[in-house]
Amino acid sequence: MARQSIDEQWQQFGEHVTSAPGRLPVEVRKQIRKRATDGDGDDGIPAELVPFVDLVSERSYRITQESVTAVTDAGHSDDEIFEAAVVAAYGAADRRLRAARRAWEGR
Repeated sequence: MARQSIDEQWQQFGEHVTSAPGRLPVEVRKQIRKRATDGDGDDGIPAELVPFVDLVSERSYRITQESVTAVTDAGHSDDEIFEAAVVAAYGAADRRLRAARRAWEGR
């Protein structure tokens, strides 16, 4: 069996966090990933999650208990919030990784 490259493993991990069984629907997680990776679209993401997703993907150092409480008060469970955070963090990391590669390659 051929060994997977780091790129393949990274993409496989992204597919896993997006489509593995969870509390948030797969389509919502796909849209969160797309928003965090590409910075556009919020179709299918509950409106109350959008600011949290943006905070995780753009300024995660600013997440406070109040940020989480706002999403909890909107009716989301701890599991849903965790899943949204993981997918948004993956998308943001993927965006930054691709940018670093473009810079490294001089594009």
